[in-house]
Amino acid sequence: MNRKSLLACVAFLSAILPVQANAEPTPKMLAYSAQPNAYLNDHASDVAQIYDGLFFVIGSWDTSVTSSLGVDGAPPQDSSWMDLARQNVASLSKAGATENFLGVYFGDSDEWPSSQTLLSKDYTAKMVTHFSAVGRAAKEMGFRGVAIDVEYPYPRYSLDHAVYTYDGYTTEDLLAAAREQGAATVNAVLDAYPDAVILLLPGELWGRPICTAYQCAILEAMAKRDAPGGLHFTYERSYSLLDPVSQVALGRAGDLNVRKLIQDKSVLAYWNNRCSVAPGVWPLHRVETGGKDYPMQPWDKELAELRQQIEILRLTAKRYIWSFTSHAVWHSYAPDIREKYKLTNTPFEDEEHVVAEWHNILKDKSTSQDPHILDLVKNVRAFDAGELTPQMYCERFGTPAEWMVLGMLSNPATHAAQSAPNAALAPINPDLPVYGRDGAVRWFKFRNWDSLGSVRLGAAFDYLATDNCSVHLVATIHADEEQKVVMHFNWDDGAIVWLNKNVVADHRQYPEKGHGMVYKDRYDFEETIPLTIPKGDNTLAITSLNHKGRWGVNIRFTDENGWPVQGLHFDLPKVD
Repeated sequence: MNRKSLLACVAFLSAILPVQANAEPTPKMLAYSAQPNAYLNDHASDVAQIYDGLFFVIGSWDTSVTSSLGVDGAPPQDSSWMDLARQNVASLSKAGATENFLGVYFGDSDEWPSSQTLLSKDYTAKMVTHFSAVGRAAKEMGFRGVAIDVEYPYPRYSLDHAVYTYDGYTTEDLLAAAREQGAATVNAVLDAYPDAVILLLPGELWGRPICTAYQCAILEAMAKRDAPGGLHFTYERSYSLLDPVSQVALGRAGDLNVRKLIQDKSVLAYWNNRCSVAPGVWPLHRVETGGKDYPMQPWDKELAELRQQIEILRLTAKRYIWSFTSHAVWHSYAPDIREKYKLTNTPFEDEEHVVAEWHNILKDKSTSQDPHILDLVKNVRAFDAGELTPQMYCERFGTPAEWMVLGMLSNPATHAAQSAPNAALAPINPDLPVYGRDGAVRWFKFRNWDSLGSVRLGAAFDYLATDNCSVHLVATIHADEEQKVVMHFNWDDGAIVWLNKNVVADHRQYPEKGHGMVYKDRYDFEETIPLTIPKGDNTLAITSLNHKGRWGVNIRFTDENGWPVQGLHFDLPKVD
């Protein structure tokens, strides 16, 4: 799409996506997670100084709802969880921490999803019964709403998983069933608790197809009834302590996915008026990540970066921010507190100091005053107002929003015959078939729409047979004047980058087990490359190589200080 066409879209977006009417000046901070305990009754006012609410997770929607809440009029097998949780929520709400959520999840070893559970009317009825019980309990116990975690069965969300035999059904049948169950489960919750706020974890709408279908149907069902609590995706891409530009860009990265996947204008209007993406932070990432390459910097530096992250997210989050840690950091780590309330936590280095400083970060409601940050935040506001299209929004953060893609091709490192090694630099003809890894392929337009600069090729190819392959990507960079820039880059597993047919990055050789998309478990970009972009149109071409698993490249163009430059624009290349 050329820039004239982009500008023509602005009026359309403004009409269907008015500025969010119910945005709060300061987003609420939530903590994942807690189990009912006496400390929350005795120290609710202390908790309310740092958190606006907690996730109380009972476990699987299947077995734990029966045991802890009761189903279809039957009492719970053990009422102690409900009794103490009800006290906790009442104490917290009285102290001002009103945003507490009753949480359930889909277990990784449970039956769902499978063809048997997706295509069964009886199983759908069971889900309705259980989620109705969740909604009813959340309302009766004083929770603000319900959190549904869909993360754990993720391998079975792919349509090529071995669990699907396609004996008597099709992929369309599975996706239609997932949509039916998504609508059925959220309607069951809202029939019991119409005002409930619904949170979805892990907050990634654009993912493997069965999960995407399930979540899109939840949004559409809520839009149809104009559910007042809204749907909020608890985003996990913000877990890492990314660079400041990425932290600002995260403000609407999830919203871009909604606009890409949802076509109905009324659903988009509902999203803008009632819903949001809630960025998540991981205050003990340094302790809990398990990543062998995580840079073990001093805690004071880590906490300073965490403070900066929170100060930025307070400027961009619409309604909620949330934090994850397996340690119960909603209480002080004083030994007497731990002993009195039998609060067991895995010890870690300097725990009392670290948790106390985390609490100080939460108590301080400051926002970033960095003028570069504030300039970037203006783009978030303009996007909300419909003044920026998704393409323009990505451009303001120094990255192309759309690409022409050719794939899947074979991996030249293992089987060069169908890798079309020269196609990335040749004229683009979408009608011309190219011999690819599994047959004929053609160039196609890919709306990546990722303001962080992550070109997510697994999602582009719907996570189907993406191991041992390659693709070509081409975009146009237009410079108003000659520009000296820095290209920030990362790759998984290998990549070659050309600017006007000149190689500017060459990582076609990669380790046997591949190269990770996230550098040292926290950075989106590993390499910085100074470049000169000539005035006028320039061709950016990338070949991305994949060995196995996660796949793609990260790319952004900035000035020498890391801030996106003006006068640099991105578009699709001209095609024959």
